[in-house]
Parts: sequence; C-alpha cells; structure tokens
Amino acid sequence: MKKLIAITKFDDFTVRRLFGSEDAESEDPERFKEYFLKNGAYEDLVSPLPLRIVVGHKGVGKSALLRRSYLEDVENNVLAVEIQPNDISELMSNKNTESFIQQIERWKTGIKRIVAQKAINQLLEDGFDRIQYDSVSHIGRGIASFIQKSVAALRPSISDGVNGALADSFLKKSVIRVYIDDIDRGWSASRSDISNISALLNAVRDLCKSEHNFQCRIALRTDVYFLVRTADESTDKIEQDIISLQWTNDEILRMISVRVATYFKLLLHNDLSTLSQARICKEILVYAMDPIYSGRGLWEDVPVSIPLMSLCRKRPRDLVKLLHGAARSAGKAKRNLIASQDLTDAFAAYSDERLQDLVNEFRTELPMIETVLLKFKPSKIEKRASINYRFTTDQLIVKLKNIRQQVNVSFTSKKPMTDKTLLAFLYKIDFIIARSDVDGKAVWTYFDQRRFLANDAIDFGFQWEIHPAYRWAIQPNDIQNVIDSLTH
Repeated sequence: MKKLIAITKFDDFTVRRLFGSEDAESEDPERFKEYFLKNGAYEDLVSPLPLRIVVGHKGVGKSALLRRSYLEDVENNVLAVEIQPNDISELMSNKNTESFIQQIERWKTGIKRIVAQKAINQLLEDGFDRIQYDSVSHIGRGIASFIQKSVAALRPSISDGVNGALADSFLKKSVIRVYIDDIDRGWSASRSDISNISALLNAVRDLCKSEHNFQCRIALRTDVYFLVRTADESTDKIEQDIISLQWTNDEILRMISVRVATYFKLLLHNDLSTLSQARICKEILVYAMDPIYSGRGLWEDVPVSIPLMSLCRKRPRDLVKLLHGAARSAGKAKRNLIASQDLTDAFAAYSDERLQDLVNEFRTELPMIETVLLKFKPSKIEKRASINYRFTTDQLIVKLKNIRQQVNVSFTSKKPMTDKTLLAFLYKIDFIIARSDVDGKAVWTYFDQRRFLANDAIDFGFQWEIHPAYRWAIQPNDIQNVIDSLTH
C-alpha cells in the first residue's frame, strides 16, 4: 500500500484529524463521515421503525451513531430535528403535584411544541415568528400533519435551494425524524430523575404509536436505562426498541485503523476486516506509531495492539483519548511517529482521567465514590499475596467490608448499603469486571453483557478484577508492578 500524506508534527489539529475528536459533536462533518463505520447497531438505528433507543456506556459512541444517522437524513432530504438538554430543561423540572400520567402528558405536549418549532425554523430563514408555535393548541394531535400544513402554507416563503428541496420532500413523504441525545446530563439517579426519563420514554412511545410519520431516536447511558427499567414496569414495552451498543476490543482496534488509513489516504489492498491485529499494526498503524511496543515483562516487544486493547474499557473514546495523550508526548519530543515511550508516558495520566470519569459520572449516585475507589490501592500484604487486583467473591467482600468500616458509604437513592450492593455497584460502573478461565484462557465479562453476575443472593463462581485502565491511578508509585499484573 502507498501512503499519500506524511505527519510533520503532532499538533492538536493533526492529532484530531488523525485519530478523531473525542466526541462526535466536535468533529468536522466531512471527516466524520469519511471514517465512520456503519456497523450492525447503525443498521438497526436507521431501520424504518418508529422508535429506536441506543443504550450503552459513556464513550461507546451513542452520540456518534445518532449524529451519523442525522447527517444521512440531511443528505437524503429527510426532515430531521435534534433535541438537546437545553431544549427540554423546563420539561425536566420536578412537579410534586403531578401524577405520573400527567407527567407523561406534559412531556408529550412539550415534545410536540419543541419539534414543531425546530422543524419549521429549520425551513424558514426569517419566518419563525409568523405563527405562534408556543400555542400547543395549534398542533392538536397530529404533529406531522400540523407541520405539513404549516410548511404547505409557508412554502412560497421558503427558498428554492436546500431548504426548498427539504420542504418539497417533506410535503411528499410527511416523515419527521427526531433525535434526542444527552438527556442524562446532570443525572443523579434520584427518584425525580428516574421518573422524568421514564415519563419521557413513555411519552415518545405514545407519540410514535399514535402518529404514523413520527419517528424518534434516543441515546441513553446503560446505568440510566437500567435504573429506569427496574423502577418502571411499563418500560418492558420498549424492550423491543432497544439497541444495545457494545464493542469488542478487536472492533475498536479496527475502528482506529480506519481513521489512520483514511487520514493517510492509504491505498489498501485488503479488506480491513480480514487483517489480523498483528498485520493491522504492521501495515496501517505503523504510519502513526511504532508497531511493536518495547516494554518489559508481559509487554516486552509485543504488537502495539496489546497495550492499546488492554487499557480500553470496550469504549472507542478510551482509545482515542489514550492516543491523543501519546501523540502529545510525541509532539513535545518533536517526533513524527508515536514511540513506545510516548505510550508509556501517557498511561498514568490516562488512568487518572478514567478514574476521574467514574467519579464525575457516578458521584451523584454514590457521593463517597472517589474515596471508595482509591481505597482499592493494594496493601503490602496484598502485594505479597499477588491478589492486588484480582479477587474471589469472598476476598472482594472482605475488601469491601474493610472499606465500609473506614468510609461512611451510602447511596443517594437511600437504597440499602451492604457489601454485596456495593460490589454490584462497582460491577455496574465497570470498575471491576468479572473473570473466568476457559481452557486456560482468561475471559472477561462486563455489566452490559451479564448484569446479574453480582446478584445479592447468588454467587455464580466468577472472580473479580479491577479493570487495567484504573490501576495506575490507584497504584501510581509502582508502574512496573501494574504492567506485570496485566494479562493478554
């Protein structure tokens, strides 16, 4: 294959173009479309079903899926509306006097108003104030038909360019697609939060069922959906609409290889899906980094994919962040290729940031989470016993019991706190992962794969491991010990 572009220096602009931005919203649309991989989850999202709900951990690419689908709608002249948290902030308010049914109706009315405003404003450059869209009585029951009548009446005011083509397409097909993302911003796992998200899901489901041409796509974090699903029995009716977004580490490696290949305009002679990880390192990643990691212990002269994949939490954003950090190190050293030392230099900061991610994401659910996580620093006895990061259930319960004796730990939701419920929480947030050995090979299981492994009443016989991504953060003074603890 032939490389058509060369890196002269790793400045911020080059790093973002090469590996992508950390979030889809910040990405240049053309570059984003160039490297985006349309996987099975994406095909499920764009299928012509009324309701689609993408569920996955933070950083797995939920927003990227919705963003790419939205851009495809724009390309195909489908009237699409994006709803952000600030659009629905008033609807998220907690009104204690409302029944749950009233809450659902308030959400339905509010969503119809917001969609009507955004849809017509999208078509009219200067005609937004011509109709009083704040008056929901104008909308009535059929939001698609209301918008269609409004667009037909205002069509002479719409230019014949892009907006005109979109208006004509909508008048013909009458389909409106709504994208709701980032609605769990500020999530605290409180009863009012759970009730609000549940009401929103019920409202959207009702709208999709009653309005033939109304389609909605929503993104939700796994932990948010789990709490809503277990608190509201009516959510079983949307189970068929759930798209579980999960990645394997192999898929993440291929994802980043596509970004590297498209950046360098590589003329590939093979389908990336047919290349082994070793060949991906030698034939594609080699243009951005050393294909062999020159470490010590378990990571001595191994393909660079080994450390990259070991530290990912099955989240594409993790690898992007790790490579951003390594590229900045290469930039400071004035290298035009990421060296093994650059990756090594990035590990500690990467680990600190991932631990901080957990604290920021879940402190509203468990206020003392930072202290709890840092208490997992291995003791001298645990180091000698070689159980510093891996535990049987009994060993982990003893560890948690000791932590709870030192720290006053409680859930914001007032859920009873026990050693087992704390274990289940740490498993839910992927601080610990379940481990089993199959034919002498380690197999790891995450919460979104089997959520009941940390059940209060049943021990399924799995061991538990602190995810490698956090080990530098809880043991910053013994880097080699951390590397030696890793299995590949």
